[in-house]
Amino acid sequence: MALTPEEQEKEVYIDALVEDMDSLIRQYEGMLNAIDVTGVLLSRVTLLCTTHTEIGKGLVRYVWEKLDEIEQANPGGMIE
Repeated sequence: MALTPEEQEKEVYIDALVEDMDSLIRQYEGMLNAIDVTGVLLSRVTLLCTTHTEIGKGLVRYVWEKLDEIEQANPGGMIE
């Protein structure tokens, strides 16, 4: 199914956002541990849950379900 022009434009912005975030994270490699970067990203999810509750809850639910799928596929493997 082809994307509408509006959907294509949105995809371009999303790709740019992801690229910018990845670039920003790379700037702090060596200065911060992965756990610190993860904490910062999680704090933004927490903010999203506060400002846009349903979207934030949906994101957390999605991540939880994906983590559960990983664990079910490889019990005791990746998630300890």
